[in-house]
This record gives sequence, structure tokens and C-alpha cells, in this order.
Amino acid sequence: MRTYLFEGIVTALTSISHGGGEINSTVSQLRREKIVQPDGNIEEVPVISGNSVRGVLRDLGMYHMLQSLGYGTPDEKGIIQGLPLPAFYFLFSGGSLTSSGDVGIDIEYFRRLRQLIPLISIFGGAIGNVIMPGKLKVGKLIPICKETIHLMPEKYQINCESIWEYCQQEMYTRTDDEKRDDLRGMIENKTLMLLDEGVRKTDITKSGPQQMMYYVETLAAGTKFYWKITLEDVNDIEFESFLITLVEFSKTGKIGGKSNIGLGRVGIKFEKWIEINSCLYLDGKELDFRLGEKYLQFLEKNKEEIIKELEKMQ
Repeated sequence: MRTYLFEGIVTALTSISHGGGEINSTVSQLRREKIVQPDGNIEEVPVISGNSVRGVLRDLGMYHMLQSLGYGTPDEKGIIQGLPLPAFYFLFSGGSLTSSGDVGIDIEYFRRLRQLIPLISIFGGAIGNVIMPGKLKVGKLIPICKETIHLMPEKYQINCESIWEYCQQEMYTRTDDEKRDDLRGMIENKTLMLLDEGVRKTDITKSGPQQMMYYVETLAAGTKFYWKITLEDVNDIEFESFLITLVEFSKTGKIGGKSNIGLGRVGIKFEKWIEINSCLYLDGKELDFRLGEKYLQFLEKNKEEIIKELEKMQ
């Protein structure tokens, strides 16, 4: 068993949105945390939560594993194999605790799950009344700025501006498509007649017209973050399963919200390790060494047993 440390810089390749549930009028604000300054003052600084990035990594890793096992793709008969819902939630969401009365903890069962599904060992999960802790510790993405520079390791204490120089508000609009002549033919005639007679849209539908203008607070492209990941006491197969997950992440390289409209692309460079950057994938370049071969061979060798355990989760 060995422990690995990934430490480095995350660079925003496009602006990043990471909401914390705060909406000021029509502006969705960035998630903020209080940071105590060297002089004792407190500043609220936008920070990307480790939990959100960990969730992205978990989803990508589990999806890759299931595809390798044949899930989600048609078999010889054209039937698409899917997971039982409890197994789906266990893999992608971590499962949930449930009362099991006086039933004792089956340690061997959990050891078997960890051995058959290395990513469960990495990310952890909950079954019955037991929580299996994961070996992956994902740090927060802390922007490198004047308000946080005193918290950075010395080698990352670079020249930087106030966090508010990196923040901006991006405006977005949603048009009322009923006004488009090329689309009005898709609306039923009785509704068109009402509209032409001047009946208000709010009297026809509760939602009313879909036109609106709204703003999203974002961190600008080029913003740099300090990020630290630790893998504790992993074996070779577990380690490679996480490397495969990082490679899958490099194909999209997105964090935060609104990735469907171009936000959230990042590049990641770990010191003295590997560079994970979506540009590498998009430019068609390959990583300079092969990763995860042992893990892929492990999945192929244990495919039937893994599927059997997943199908038992009812």
C-alpha cells in the first residue's frame, strides 16, 4: 500500500460558474467562503468546493468502468444492459444509509466489494447501516489571489490581484420564441387565435412568456487555483483506477455549472506528475505513457463476478 499526493495549479480555460444557492435579484452568485486575512479582517472569497469536483470524478470513473463491463451498450441481441436502481445510486451517488435492525456488519462482503470494484475503495459508499470511507481526499480549488496568497505553499505564492479583479457578471438572455414567425406554426391553432386576439400569454399558460434576462457571476478565464489531492494507502489496481478516472476527466476538463454553454473548462498541471488538460485531448495529442493497463485487465478478468455483485443490489 502506498500514499500518493497530487498537487498543482488549475487554470480556468473558460470562465467558471460555481453557485452556492445565492441569488441576488437576477444574479446567480459564486459560492463564497470566509477567509481570515493576515491583519485579522475577514473576506468572503469564491472557492470551488472539493465535493463538487469529487462528484465529477466519481461519475466519470464509474461511467468508464460500467462501459468496460458492457453496461449501457447493446449486446448481441440488441438488448441494452442496465443496472438495478440501488446499484446505480450506490456507484454514482455513494448509496445511502438504511436501518437494518439487529443485522450485523458483514465485513467480508464489504472487503469483497472493495476488491472487485476498486473505485469503491477510492470513493467509498454506503450500504445498509455501514459507511465505507473512501481513500480519495479531494481538496478545494482555492483561487490564487491577494486574499488567499498567505495560505498557499511557498512555491505557489505568485504575483496576483484581488479576487474581485477576476470576478465578473456575464449576461444571458432567453428569447420569447412565440414571436418567431418560423416557429409559430408549431403552436396549436386555437392558441394562435387567442394570441392574435390579444389574449395575454399569462392567461393562456401559467408559465407565461419565456423571455428573460439574467446574470451569472463567474471567475474569468485565466484564473489560477491551487489544488491538492491525496490517495491514501492504495494498491496498484486502485491507483490505476484513479489514473483512468483522471484521463477520462482530461477528455472533458469541466468543473462548475453551465458547461453546456461553454463555461467551466480547465487545465490541470500536477507538479512532477502528469498534466491533465482538455487541450491535450482536443488537439489529438496523446499522453506520453500508457496508464491503467493493469486496471483494464482486472476489469476484463473479473467482469462476470463484478456484474453478479451489482445485480444482487436490489
